[in-house]
Amino acid sequence: MASATQKCQRCLREVPMDARFCPVCGARITGAPRELHRRRDLEKLAGVCAGLADYFDLDPTLVRVVFAVATFFTGILPGVILYVILALVIPAT
Repeated sequence: MASATQKCQRCLREVPMDARFCPVCGARITGAPRELHRRRDLEKLAGVCAGLADYFDLDPTLVRVVFAVATFFTGILPGVILYVILALVIPAT
């Protein structure tokens, strides 16, 4: 029995239906629209950085480090305020 496949929009090769990226060219496979949400299963504080990492297909640790460095270099308070606002606005899963 053949497995279900779809075509990559960039290189037009067949890729599995459950693939998020094309194994040949690395392009993101179109599918259901992405939703921004807080990841409660990967949370350290409120799951904001894990949710952003999931939305942009990045490593959660990378997003946390970038957010912490940006918070430190902008005077700490703006980063803390932004994190609290995002924790209140972004829905949890």
